[in-house]
Amino acid sequence: ESVADLVGSRSPAAVQAALAGLQGKLATPIREARATCLDILAEIEARIDFEEDLPPLDQGAIVAQLNNILTEVSRLLATADQGELLRTGLKVVILGRPNVGKSSLLNAWSRCDRAIVTDLPGTTRDVVESQLVVGGIPVQVLDTAGIRETADQVEKIGVERSRSAAMAADLVLLVIEATTGWSAGDQEIYQQVQERPVILVINKTDLASESTESTVCYPNTIEQVVKTAAAYNQGIDALEKAILDAVNRGNLQAADLDLAINQRQAAALTRAKMSLEQVQETIAQEFPLDFWTIDLRGAIQALGEITGEEVTESVLDRIFSRFCIGK
Repeated sequence: ESVADLVGSRSPAAVQAALAGLQGKLATPIREARATCLDILAEIEARIDFEEDLPPLDQGAIVAQLNNILTEVSRLLATADQGELLRTGLKVVILGRPNVGKSSLLNAWSRCDRAIVTDLPGTTRDVVESQLVVGGIPVQVLDTAGIRETADQVEKIGVERSRSAAMAADLVLLVIEATTGWSAGDQEIYQQVQERPVILVINKTDLASESTESTVCYPNTIEQVVKTAAAYNQGIDALEKAILDAVNRGNLQAADLDLAINQRQAAALTRAKMSLEQVQETIAQEFPLDFWTIDLRGAIQALGEITGEEVTESVLDRIFSRFCIGK
């Protein structure tokens, strides 16, 4: 799986996470946790079979061991969202009224002329895509047609595609003009996407006076605001910082990421966590030792699926579906 992640890496951070997997940064703690579970199971099974020949179980020690394992499992599970983000990337949609500088923003950000830019509103009629990397995270940026009521059938299709792209986005960059401020059209667009994470981009600050720029009003529900002059490549660094803050308060940097688990590993860890928590509940309820072993075996099975020590046909099918293997 780590090899597949490395081959499919789309950013430096994804490469680092895949290399961490190859170096055993995931397998090592999982094997240690599974070995501890096996030790606990052996202690319990011995008491069940040879109760009269052995001293009572040290219940406090077992509870402490289970707590330590759960702490480690929770730590690994916390990387699941990061891992998914590194593998699939962040989908960012640039949205706004016609002629507010959306295409200029895409071109300035991608440092190439990805989209056609003219003074005519409605120039962009389809979704234009660019692949970028921000803070080690792969980002798919979509420039969309300006949203407005129109009788032009082609432009109308573009507007509908813009709305669809916005609803499927991880993050929306709502672009407005510094010279005109927040308009009724901007409010209408915002109402359509306000359930999505939104960064307000006040563009064309180079054309606005300082007094006009400083008095731009917008809904107080928008927490992140960036000012840009896309025509002069100004404000791009601030925009990227705002995006990182929106993702994870700026903490998802390549240097900070030790490893990142995938969806299959996260599912197995979740099952292991639930089983271990059930063992704790069984102990707290003072159930017989036989009951302890049921969920403990479930945790061992789930942890073994991650390391390859417990492999079923369905697990193999899932793993190797990611590779192209000869007939």
